[in-house]
Amino acid sequence: MSALTIIFCVWTLLALCAVFFIRGASARIEQPVEVKAARPSRYSIAE
Repeated sequence: MSALTIIFCVWTLLALCAVFFIRGASARIEQPVEVKAARPSRYSIAE
């Protein structure tokens, strides 16, 4: 393999690792899903 191929592979691997790291480290902000229950629960989580 030529030197340019190795340099290209190293830069590609570095870029993929950076993208995966940034996507994994970013905060996931999700909107709460509205649950329409017929009636509220009688039990609390603390019990």
